[in-house]
Amino acid sequence: MFIKITKNREGIQYVSIVEGYRDKDKVKHRTIKSLGKLKDLEAGNPNYLAELKENLKEGKFQLDSETLAITLDLNTKISCPLQNYGWLLLDEFYRSLGISKVLAQHQRTTKSKIDLNEALRLLTAKRILDPSSKRKSVATQEQLFGEFNLSCQDVYRSLDSLCLLSEEIQQQMHRSIAKNVGRVGALVFYDVTNYYFETDLDDEPVKMDGVTIPAFRKRGPSKEKRPNPIVQMGLFMDTNGIPIAFQLFPGNYVDVKTYLPVVEQVKKQFGIERIVVVADKGMNSKNNITETLDNEDGYLFSQKIRGTRGAPKDIQDFALDPEGWMTNEKETFAKKSMIRKRILNKKEVTEKILVTWNQKYDFREKVRRQKSVEYAEKLTASERFRMTMKKGGKRYLEVENIDEETGEIKRLTPHISIDEEQIAFDEQFDGLNVLITSEVGMSDDEMLASYRSLSRIEDCFKVMKSTFDARPIYVWTEPHIKAHFLVCFVSLTIMRLLEHKLNKEFSPERIQGALQSAQCRPLDKGYWEVFGNEDFLKINELLGKEWNRQYVPLEVLKTYGK
Repeated sequence: MFIKITKNREGIQYVSIVEGYRDKDKVKHRTIKSLGKLKDLEAGNPNYLAELKENLKEGKFQLDSETLAITLDLNTKISCPLQNYGWLLLDEFYRSLGISKVLAQHQRTTKSKIDLNEALRLLTAKRILDPSSKRKSVATQEQLFGEFNLSCQDVYRSLDSLCLLSEEIQQQMHRSIAKNVGRVGALVFYDVTNYYFETDLDDEPVKMDGVTIPAFRKRGPSKEKRPNPIVQMGLFMDTNGIPIAFQLFPGNYVDVKTYLPVVEQVKKQFGIERIVVVADKGMNSKNNITETLDNEDGYLFSQKIRGTRGAPKDIQDFALDPEGWMTNEKETFAKKSMIRKRILNKKEVTEKILVTWNQKYDFREKVRRQKSVEYAEKLTASERFRMTMKKGGKRYLEVENIDEETGEIKRLTPHISIDEEQIAFDEQFDGLNVLITSEVGMSDDEMLASYRSLSRIEDCFKVMKSTFDARPIYVWTEPHIKAHFLVCFVSLTIMRLLEHKLNKEFSPERIQGALQSAQCRPLDKGYWEVFGNEDFLKINELLGKEWNRQYVPLEVLKTYGK
């Protein structure tokens, strides 16, 4: 017997006791006992290896009665590819959502031969661990430890059904999360993003049974400033940062128009009588506010403060009034609030206004404006003219159509200069931010905390776009596009549930890397060798799973994640 030290892909060293034996004319090795990670063994005893060698030499090392000899032929290359078993942990969260009930009922009703649940399980696992096209997900399904056996045709056919069942699936997910995790439906967060497609052409409207179906992929206000056709996604999130529901809109929808339809959908889907929606200034419109109040719901919006479409004069005057400010000890943050009444659609509306000032935000705005002014000053007269002819013009350029000699207005030969008054006006509002809410009973701190939580929904979009590679989108029909984003939504929900379970100690990127490292391969006598990096072991520890072995029986491996 001798000591063998092996190293996995992450550089972690494992110690085992190995013995040599002869099989016919070949010398083979078999593992007698796995002792664990060298790092852990030496943490308790720095002289562990030296003492172990001495014990082996003197015959003092004793094997327990449960030791199993595993045969390893060192002269033979291992032909079995590694398989990922980390997805089993994700699959357990998938099962907890109860989606299989919805899909099974649909299959019974339609007598479909396609296993919709297996298709969605595969697409979800691959979206989280190895984002790629539907075709590649099928082609690489054997990389997942298990018994997936889906064809490309099965997966593509399943997309139509998944699109049809999207709302029902979302409802079932909500019920399961509300039961297992808990969900406060009175306060929700809403935001919109969009996704572009690698095509230059908008979709065309389609007529079916005398009804015109509007085009779906359309050019619109792209978040990434691209000219390509897009689709809009509205997403609701709860106070735990876990998605509630999503809805897709044609690309030519502006953010503000998505708000009311999605609010109504969420209330109807989930049986919520009254909700308070937290959203950015893009949802803040008179129509959205009046409709929200008419529906006896509430809102907390940010409010633009400067510019022609900025805050009303009463809010600007309140923000600029030096009286009433509460400042922190370091004088880097200040706030003040007031109750305000106004008339909207002939109805009196009572709102609470919270104004805050942030030193970092103040500095950032000053730097940004200075760069804009410096740029405007460098422009030639002709360049300034061209800039001001663009839609909206340049903020700090002033156009004067006056002849200096006669005083007459001249439309074709304007004098263009730096608008010092506009610069001075904007400077007053540096560092200021305004929140407006129908919930006049909310404290200042509650308003701030609620609005700051809105950043998590932006992080949701980031996870889908970056970690899960939601685009490029390799499907083009509207049902398949909607099914694609349903897969992304389910994947995002699973990731957020796992984050929540881990007390947010791990980012989505670290979780993804940890689960990707969880690989395994078969040995003899029904045993499998398993790997996993430090993050993976830590995740198991936080979840209360004892999983620090290097060799496990097949039946034990199958139960991982449960």
